[in-house]
Amino acid sequence: MVESSTPDATTAVVSVVVDADPDDVFPMFTEPRRLAGWYWPPAFAAIYETDPRAGGRFSFRTTGLSKGHNIAVRGIFGEVRRPRLVTFIWSWDGDNAPASRVAVKLAPSEQGGTEVVVTHSHNPTEEQRDDHLKGWYDSLSRLADQLAIG
Repeated sequence: MVESSTPDATTAVVSVVVDADPDDVFPMFTEPRRLAGWYWPPAFAAIYETDPRAGGRFSFRTTGLSKGHNIAVRGIFGEVRRPRLVTFIWSWDGDNAPASRVAVKLAPSEQGGTEVVVTHSHNPTEEQRDDHLKGWYDSLSRLADQLAIG
């Protein structure tokens, strides 16, 4: 079950326990082929590019939405510590708002599997924080489903 909270006006925290080891979950956040299986809905026809190392860049962009409605996000990886932590700067293309920050922490769960905790901080507005909360909630739901089916 995905859980979420907003500990302050600029931070969204979303977590889920998935039925996989941290070693198997980590590449779901760093490898384009793995991201394609869960991050955005299949109808978005997204293209994922990643260079998962400190200072490496990433971009996720949709191609399947109606003309003028495709979206893209890009950023720079900070820490990449397999299989426990990935951090990155997050910026929407076409958005003049300051970049926000994301930390993905993976830890073995006491119930078995892996607890995934995504903290999306430094959102410039509460509206953007709430949008990111919903987005990560939906994405982590798909991640749990993807790992459950293998």
